[in-house]
Amino acid sequence: MTSDEDQPRIAPELAEDDSDLSVDEHSVAEQPESAESPTRRRRLRRRRARLLHITTTAVVAVLGGIVGLLLVPATTVEVGPLTASVHLRPSLSSQTVILLPPVGEVAFDTHTAPVRIEARVKGVDVEKAEALFYADSGFAELQQSAPEAITAAAAKNAALNALFAAAGAGLAVGLTFRRVRRALVAGGSAVAVVGASVAATSVTFSPASLSQPKFEGLLSQAAYIADLGQGKVIDYQSYRDTLAEFVGQVSALYIAADSLPVGLDQENLITVLHVSDIHDNPQAYDVIEQLHTQFAIDVVIDTGDIVSWGTPLENELLHSIGTLEVPYVYVSGNHDGAAAAATIESQPNATVVDNEVVEVAGLRIAGIGDPRFAADDDSDAGGWREGDEAVIASAFQLGDTIAAYDDEHPEGPVDIALFHDPTKPEGLLGRTPLVLSGHMHTSKVELDLDDSGTDWLTVGSTGGALASGGVAPVMQGGDPLDLTARMLYFDEDTRRLVAYDDIVMGGLGLVSVSIQRSQMADEVTELEIPEDAETPEGTIPPEQEVEPGEGLPDEDRVTPTDPVSPLPDPSDGGVG
Repeated sequence: MTSDEDQPRIAPELAEDDSDLSVDEHSVAEQPESAESPTRRRRLRRRRARLLHITTTAVVAVLGGIVGLLLVPATTVEVGPLTASVHLRPSLSSQTVILLPPVGEVAFDTHTAPVRIEARVKGVDVEKAEALFYADSGFAELQQSAPEAITAAAAKNAALNALFAAAGAGLAVGLTFRRVRRALVAGGSAVAVVGASVAATSVTFSPASLSQPKFEGLLSQAAYIADLGQGKVIDYQSYRDTLAEFVGQVSALYIAADSLPVGLDQENLITVLHVSDIHDNPQAYDVIEQLHTQFAIDVVIDTGDIVSWGTPLENELLHSIGTLEVPYVYVSGNHDGAAAAATIESQPNATVVDNEVVEVAGLRIAGIGDPRFAADDDSDAGGWREGDEAVIASAFQLGDTIAAYDDEHPEGPVDIALFHDPTKPEGLLGRTPLVLSGHMHTSKVELDLDDSGTDWLTVGSTGGALASGGVAPVMQGGDPLDLTARMLYFDEDTRRLVAYDDIVMGGLGLVSVSIQRSQMADEVTELEIPEDAETPEGTIPPEQEVEPGEGLPDEDRVTPTDPVSPLPDPSDGGVG
């Protein structure tokens, strides 16, 4: 026990200690918490948890909203004679895009919001379309109805986007976190985001942008009418006029397509695309690629004049052939030098044919290059008649090659011959069922030529003869040359041509795309070499003989010099 006397002594000490303790506590209370203190760590953990919660909720909501948007159905609308579907999609590409199967698409930079307005033409009421063209008030009515119809469809699809986005975000959050309130907040936020995007699209939409379209596919050469002399696009008066004009053009295309006969067995056909006289126009390769995408081409056949002057820059363009995912068979034209042929031969999908027979896509194809080399000749400036004898000899040489091959392969004779210039056909008549040519820049079909059983099909310029006289008529106030190609359909079993489609696109700015199908007769005409058409002795000069697969060196080919009458007839488009 402690005595009472000791307590006064101890009490002051305790009091002193308590005083010191109270001072220390007050001092600690005034100082900031240490980063290592338990309180600070608890607060940081709570903040991190809250941030993680908000982030995960937002991510789940966004993913759910995206899934909802992907499930939004297109809104169908009648625009005059067209049946179209309208779809609004979130996108970094702020465009209005009109899809026109199978000829490509047209895009307009109409707004700045992250929304893509996509309209797909699904069909055309041909009777309505024809009535539109023949009625005096047809386009006036279309100007009134088309904008309202498309706007209403876009608004309806925007509402569907908001509904589906809200449902997707809400369901995703609700199912993940099992919280109704969170799900409602997520759904409401999705509606707000979609609404803001649609509002921004509406506010920033510029009808003036409709005069500056971007074309893809077959339409890449069918730009809006341009005044090349003034160097500017024609200014359409209003959005209504532009839209009515566009609907009219699409209707015309589908009216033409409606006349295509049906009944071709696509499963038993070999589809060949015949192109020629590209003359340095890179858009021709875009046309080929789009046609291959839409029609599943088995092989492309090019009958020459792929360049114009044979410069290294031109030959570099030929590497585009290697990007086409389809076999490419080629014979040289009179503008194509050995360097061009070598560049094409180096492409992984290309075959250069020169006085030989190759088999590609199930077809036996013979061909020979043009014996002339006119790289410095504009074709319509003269000199084009020089070398006729060489062309005649070249046709007979290929004819003899075909005859020899057929004798060795009686069960599988040559199906197609390729020859650039169709003006000297004698050497091939009666020796092959079909010859494909170019050179003339205009298309022509000659069936059973000279009663020989040989069908001779010449296609125009797939490049609009761009670098070989194609620009000249436009600068002189005339119409540009069309861009043409021809689709050929062969029976897989008989290897006979059963039908062909002529595809014509307006050149250098004209709005036009047409497709016209022709079907071949069912009966097959027997081949018969016309009288006096056997290869005349001495027709093929030794210096012009082409070793199979090698071709003639440029220096041994005939080079036109002085003009020789008659000159080309301009009405025939000239030759190249």
